Amino acid sequence: ELVMAFEEEFDIEIPDDAAEHIQTVGDAVKFIDEKLAG
Repeated sequence: ELVMAFEEEFDIEIPDDAAEHIQTVGDAVKFIDEKLAG
């Protein structure tokens, strides 16, 4: 559910395999930051 909210909020796609590795808020921030940076 959180992954879907992140995808909507930041207009990004988070693949299921990547979502499985997001365990903490820090993991989510790092992933989103990297996606937005290109």
